[in-house]
Amino acid sequence: MSLYRWIVLAVVCMTIHTIQGQDRIYNINFKQEAAYLGTGIGLQAIGFFVHQGTERANLEEISLLDRNDINAFDRSATYNYSSTAQTISDVILFSAATLPFFTYCNKHCRTQGSTVGIMAIETFLITNGITNITKSLSQRYRPYNYNENVPDAVKLGRSSKLSFFSGHASNTAAMSFFTAKVITDLHPEMKNKGLVWGVAAGVPAVISYLRYEAGKHFPTDLITGYAVGATIGYLIPSMHLSDRISIQPYSSAGMSVTVKLN
Repeated sequence: MSLYRWIVLAVVCMTIHTIQGQDRIYNINFKQEAAYLGTGIGLQAIGFFVHQGTERANLEEISLLDRNDINAFDRSATYNYSSTAQTISDVILFSAATLPFFTYCNKHCRTQGSTVGIMAIETFLITNGITNITKSLSQRYRPYNYNENVPDAVKLGRSSKLSFFSGHASNTAAMSFFTAKVITDLHPEMKNKGLVWGVAAGVPAVISYLRYEAGKHFPTDLITGYAVGATIGYLIPSMHLSDRISIQPYSSAGMSVTVKLN
């Protein structure tokens, strides 16, 4: 996923603009961003070091795998393998890294360019960090390891035991839902919200299907990755909304705090 990280960071940096004199829908403050960015960087570091300590697959272990030991819901994935589906899914993954860029096609979005850029970085770092840690700790064999028609060279690959959960699904869902959330937040009166959210939900669904067909992931890997990414992609912009927390004086003795949950 290293190339994907560089693409995300490059696109976000290219789309950072100065905020100029309009009411801000999103609120950025140093302590909050230090916490989010620090968490994301910390998760990335933990994921890297945990992965360094994992053992690669070997043919002796693979020969003992039995698809009948897989739960019925996931078992069908063990019959799949497609290099074409894998390639297409990779193209979609890298393309999804550019999705935050589309928020800047509108002038209103560009007024909060730096804020959106920071949130996009936070979304990616946290999502990818959680994904990498979980993959390295779970050490679940990919479905193609159960398929007798797949070459041994593929089964012995470095990512052979990194099935749970899907990074393609989680990262694509995170970027898709993040972009949809930002667009609809900055355009509350837009008429095509359903279309925006439909596309946001559809892109990671397509990549999930392709990863299933490629024999890379079980359905549970994909459902979990989708859910994790979509949740983070939605929550990061939500937690930055300016009207989420309102603090006002209350008499001479204190203050009132209002928290907006929607």
